[in-house]
Amino acid sequence: MTKNGPKNVAAYLPTAAINRAGVHMDKVTNLLAHWKVYVGEPLASHTYPVSYDNGLLSVRADTSAWASRVRHSQVELMKQLRQDPYFLHLAELHVRVLPERAGAPQEKQKTTATVPSRIPDDAARIIKSVADDITDPALRKSLNRLAGWQEKQSLLKR
Repeated sequence: MTKNGPKNVAAYLPTAAINRAGVHMDKVTNLLAHWKVYVGEPLASHTYPVSYDNGLLSVRADTSAWASRVRHSQVELMKQLRQDPYFLHLAELHVRVLPERAGAPQEKQKTTATVPSRIPDDAARIIKSVADDITDPALRKSLNRLAGWQEKQSLLKR
């Protein structure tokens, strides 16, 4: 932070770069507005036009299901879009699946050790009594361990 407070990033960029970015953003905004009018919901909420140049419209879909929906209705969709003078020369429609945050850096997620849920005392007693009647040693050991988990938890709380 400077003495006078934070500065806008535009203060550090050449005017030409700002103008190019502005023109690009205007194109994308315009493209998105036209797309939403002719595509309609719910398709417009799950697909986004990325670029439109020389008759080629590139679209991003949230999932493969939405991409398939666009591909299956491509002919009808292109007819609808051509009704708009903006898409008059539309010749091809390409769809790719690009989930919303695919390009975003992976956020560090908190990793917490999962503790098995505590079983009620009554359930532990029932499991213990069933284990006493089991002849298979491996199963008996597992059931005792499960019932014993309850006992260990009780000891830790004291």
